[in-house]
Amino acid sequence: MEKINLNLSTPWYTFQRKVHALFRNDPDIQVGEIFETNDPVAQYAFDIEVKNHEKYIALDRVLPKIRRFGNVAVAIFLYDEENGEEQDTETLFKTIFDGNPLMDEIVSAEDFTGTKHTYVMFLPRVIQFFNDDISDLNGNWSGIAQEIAREVFEDARGVHFCTSPFIGEPEAKEEE
Repeated sequence: MEKINLNLSTPWYTFQRKVHALFRNDPDIQVGEIFETNDPVAQYAFDIEVKNHEKYIALDRVLPKIRRFGNVAVAIFLYDEENGEEQDTETLFKTIFDGNPLMDEIVSAEDFTGTKHTYVMFLPRVIQFFNDDISDLNGNWSGIAQEIAREVFEDARGVHFCTSPFIGEPEAKEEE
């Protein structure tokens, strides 16, 4: 029997990998590797380079800049050279996920009190990436986009991350 070397990833490395997995197929968003900092506020950080200015603005508005894991904090640095103006949540998330093959649709609806809710609907696909921890024999992490998005965009009020219903065989999303 082959001996398998099991390792353990800390939660902040797993979080960075989740962010990377959520955007790895988006040509406008590049997620960098995690690195140690000399900053007393955040011991670790990673960069997100956004080539599309509208996506940058949207991410800047909804992505938390610091994520805490017990007594360890991770900073997220977004890079783009311009600033923008306020936009509504639905538009921000449409901009962020425009062209992302994991995305199905983004819709808004009002509840009985008149409160607007935004529903970010992902296609029913499994996301898997290498994550050297002992929770999987092969060192993989597997999940779905809605779970990752809920964790990544933890402070997004009035936003609900969902998986579109799976009906029949999966099909590639057609270009509009």
